[in-house]
Amino acid sequence: MRILYLLIAMLTIFSSCKKKEEIVDLCTNGFLDPGETTPDCGGNCPPCTATQSEVFSVILNGVQTAMNYRSLFYDGSAWSLQMANDSISMQVSLGTSGVVQTANIPTVGTYCYLNGTEFPIQQNGTYSISEHSVSQQTMSGFFAIDFVVQLPTVPITYDTLSFIGGQFAFFSY
Repeated sequence: MRILYLLIAMLTIFSSCKKKEEIVDLCTNGFLDPGETTPDCGGNCPPCTATQSEVFSVILNGVQTAMNYRSLFYDGSAWSLQMANDSISMQVSLGTSGVVQTANIPTVGTYCYLNGTEFPIQQNGTYSISEHSVSQQTMSGFFAIDFVVQLPTVPITYDTLSFIGGQFAFFSY
């Protein structure tokens, strides 16, 4: 009989410990999800408003980092995303076409300086253009890249700046 009570108690405990699934609203998550025409609007979400405000975020070495200056630039042959704050100055090349795509970040036109020190080696660079409205002259997308410098004091030691989760949305040009 004790085994029966023990079995009932165990079933009661385990059945009450189910984890509730969190529902994520795809129309407010800040990303371009399948079916949306721009991040969080159009398609399966409410219509996009005529004017969208710029959105920018980047995580540097695991820390959300503010960039006071940021701009999308087209020089007639290539697209680039420029950003800076009081210690970082960088540019990420977005290729020559400006079309919606995911590609490796070109090394030409891409650079990063931290407190005046150049980080000349680029690794794992990828960008995605998720939206490009020629009529509104705006572009949205994502990027991730590592910049590396060899430390002069210790010849086989390197320092890495890892930019992940880079997101820009509704940038005008």
